[in-house]
Amino acid sequence: MKLKNSIKEKRQKRSLTQQELADLVGVSRQTIISIERYRYKPSLELGLKMAHVLELDINKLFYLDLENISIIKPIEKIEPTIESKKFQDFKEKDWKNLWNNLKK
Repeated sequence: MKLKNSIKEKRQKRSLTQQELADLVGVSRQTIISIERYRYKPSLELGLKMAHVLELDINKLFYLDLENISIIKPIEKIEPTIESKKFQDFKEKDWKNLWNNLKK
């Protein structure tokens, strides 16, 4: 599973050069080149800046290549307990039961 992006495509649609995009988000042109060529993974902050400048949802700009997704197991759902309790109402045995359920 790899982090992919559509920066080059979206940047070109907006008729922006690598240098113009770099100036708008506050990085060097080399950083934009490295991101587009998958040599560098941007920080969340930089990714959000790029999405804002390109007027896109960040999920349209960055996505996971799910080619090898079969190695990831789905999260097991935990059934809710019948009665809910307030934090203040928890007794020692309740904490032990909660801990045991979380370990399963």
